[in-house]
Amino acid sequence: MSGERYDVIIIGTGAGGGTLAHHLAPSGKRILLLERGDFLAREKENWDAEAVFVENRYVSQDTWHDRDGKPFQPGVHYFVGGATKFYGAALYRLREKDFGEMQHHDGVAPAWPITYDALEPYYTQAEQLYQVHGLQGVDPTEPRRSAPYPFPPVSHEPSIQEIYDRLAKAGHRPFPAPCAIMLDEQDRPRSHCIKCNTCDGYPCLVHAKSDAEVICVRPALQHQNVTLVTNAEVAQLRTSASGKEVTKVIVNRDGRPETYRGDIVVVSAGAANSARLLLMSANEKHPNGLANGSDQVGRNYMFHNSQAVVALS
Repeated sequence: MSGERYDVIIIGTGAGGGTLAHHLAPSGKRILLLERGDFLAREKENWDAEAVFVENRYVSQDTWHDRDGKPFQPGVHYFVGGATKFYGAALYRLREKDFGEMQHHDGVAPAWPITYDALEPYYTQAEQLYQVHGLQGVDPTEPRRSAPYPFPPVSHEPSIQEIYDRLAKAGHRPFPAPCAIMLDEQDRPRSHCIKCNTCDGYPCLVHAKSDAEVICVRPALQHQNVTLVTNAEVAQLRTSASGKEVTKVIVNRDGRPETYRGDIVVVSAGAANSARLLLMSANEKHPNGLANGSDQVGRNYMFHNSQAVVALS
């Protein structure tokens, strides 16, 4: 309820916020989850390519503007589970060298303040929680692992197996993608996943994709100490007089402002919207926005720097 105090307020219910809520739920702490959207409707359009990719049925109706002031519709989704409702569920680990200083075409990316080894145990926990299917030891770039994948890799369809075999024969080292789906190929009648052809980019009509809503938020809500408020767009974070801690979360909900208080406030609203919220929360102590002493919040492009080959037959 508006005005109440919580031990932890989590803004966003995607891969970050949803997973954190799941981990903290058994602690007994009073936890509030704030989600800008609502639960995604289960409907036949979930698996309709025209509705999903042409009509943008599930894409936010927000209007953003580029650096020249040109308006565009951002490819973001506001639902419980965040972007994981539409992700391809291929959960790769970063490689060890990704954490170090790297020379790129446009300059040097500085090293992270932590190493891969510091995160490795959490990668293992995440793979177990999200039921990742994969095969250890076949990816030539695979980083050090303390445990194998919890489930075997997804079997190839005949056409993909042919491509796989030909690549291997040519001297390459193909490997199965680590997929976070609730698939049991040894017991197909009881498997949640039916191995459909509408996964990446689609919401899962049968709730068999390991997204943050299904895997984390729904189980967390079984705990009485966890509260979810949907259709709650966080507009601003207010700080104490010293500016050293966030004390209030201002929310727009159903056209009315609401205020929530929390001892710990976690911002996990996605790369763009987390930065936007921090910038909108500027005050006398933080004239450039919260957590922005570097003046770099929201200034850097964030995307997967990778290459892909798509085979159509």
